[in-house]
Amino acid sequence: MDVQIRAIYESSYLNIISALFKDLDLPQLIDRLVPVDPQCQTRASDIVKLIVLDILSGRQALVHLEQWAHDIDLPKLI
Repeated sequence: MDVQIRAIYESSYLNIISALFKDLDLPQLIDRLVPVDPQCQTRASDIVKLIVLDILSGRQALVHLEQWAHDIDLPKLI
C-alpha cells in the first residue's frame, strides 16, 4: 500500500518537472547541441530528461534506471 501511495505522489511532481522541461524548450536545445549518430533511435533529450527525473525522484543508481523507467508511466512523461 505504501508503495502505491509513493508512486502516485512521485508521478504528480514528475509530471510538473516534465512540463517545465518542455516549456523551457530544453529538448530542442539538447537535441540541437548534442551530436547524435543518425542510426540512433533514441533522442538525446529523452535520455537527459529520464536521468534528471530519476535523480529528482530519489537518486538510485543508474544501473537501475531501466527498471525505474518501466515502473513509471514513461511515455506520458517523455
